[in-house]
Parts: sequence; C-alpha cells; structure tokens
Amino acid sequence: MADEEAQKAPAEAQAAAKSGKKKLIAFGGGGVAVLALAYMAALMALPGEQAAPQLKGPFVAPLTESKVQVNLAGSKSFLVVNFNLIYEAFDEAYYIKRSLDPVYVAELTDVLVDIASAKTREEFSDRVNKPIILEEIRQAVDPLLFPVHIGEGDDATAQDEVSGLAPGISTHTGTFRPLQGEHVLKVDAIARTLTLQDGAQVTWTAGDSDVRVENGLGQTLFVDVSNVVEGFQGEVPVGVRGRMRRLLWNEVLIQ
Repeated sequence: MADEEAQKAPAEAQAAAKSGKKKLIAFGGGGVAVLALAYMAALMALPGEQAAPQLKGPFVAPLTESKVQVNLAGSKSFLVVNFNLIYEAFDEAYYIKRSLDPVYVAELTDVLVDIASAKTREEFSDRVNKPIILEEIRQAVDPLLFPVHIGEGDDATAQDEVSGLAPGISTHTGTFRPLQGEHVLKVDAIARTLTLQDGAQVTWTAGDSDVRVENGLGQTLFVDVSNVVEGFQGEVPVGVRGRMRRLLWNEVLIQ
C-alpha cells in the first residue's frame, strides 16, 4: 500500500507541473493578445498624418474658347491661332472655373497678343522655333491659369476667411509655385510680419496690398494684407492647385 502511494506521488507531481505550464502558456498568450490590442488602440488614437497633395490627370482642354488673331511684327501679315493644353490639377473642374473668370480671360488674351505680336512671320513658320514659342507662352500663362491660393478658399483671387489675407496686386509675377498644402505662410498681425518657409521675416505697413516675401531659395510671393484679421497669429497654407504640362498647336494660319 505504501509502495502504491509512493508511485502515485511522482505521477501526481508531474501532472500538476504540466497543468501549471498549460496555465502559464494560456496566460502568456492572453497577455500578448492584450498588448496587441492595446498597441492597435494606441495607433488608432494617434492623429493621422495629412496626405500629401496629389495632382490628377493629365487632362486636355482648349486654351481659349475661340481663335486668337494677331498682327505679326515686321510685316502686314496676321496670325490666326489656337492651342490645346495638357494640364494636371487637384480637380479637373478647376480649369473650367478658371476659364469662366473674365479677369483670367482678359489676362490670357493680353499675354497671347503680347507674345505673338512680337514674333515675325518667319519665326512662326520655322519648325525649330515653334516649340520655343510654345514654351514661352506656357511659362507666361501657367501663373494666370493656376495662381497661388492664399488660404483654403476655392477662389484664388478671394480673401482668406481665416486670416483676411489675399493675393497681392503683383501675384502673377511671383515665382513661388509649390502645390497647395506643401508649405505655409507664417503670419503675425500683431508684430506685422510675414515669413515664407525659411525665408527672411518681412514687415508691412497697414493697408499694404502688395507685400513681397521670399523663401530661402529667393522665390517670391506677393500678399495683400490690407484686410488682415486684427491680432491674427498663425500659419496660412499657400500654393497652386494645378500645373500646365504642355501647350500644343491646334491651328496656325498666317495670312
């Protein structure tokens, strides 16, 4: 009898040990699951990073609603021309809105007439020179079609509702043209200062409608501060909402 009990003791101890291991393993697995859930919850609680702005396209559209007629330089000849453009934008409809803006249409016509009227019949007839003319026009039209927005508003010429800032009078001559959402303009209406990226801090006077600011690369932005919100201090997003990629001849007639 004593021998039987002596034999049972090691077996019971071994069974108890196995049971303890199972409990330990079960507890460990549960602990890992709890930690994993806690980690996932922490990730969900963290604020997500703002997605970088993305251009859509390319899209194709006529540059002007109708043909443009211009007298050429150095002769009595005149040019009748129209173009197609290839562009990218945050929204394809952006181009349609711009093309209906009478100010943009007037500025576009002025640029096309100014460039074309300075060219001769020979320059427009030269195949080698034609791509050069197209690129000259593209560079001149791009800041008109896709101007820099100051603030989040859809209208590029409107005043920002948050800061009261607006594009300056000389905004079309500015060379700062990143996509909107990539950079901000730092504003201190109390100290009357503006800072663009890593550029020098610029001060303004009350009522100024064309303050010139630069970033560290020397790229320029013109800002109207005449209606700035009193006491405003903060960052205002600045940038364009699209880009002209190429300009294409649609029709060229010289007479």
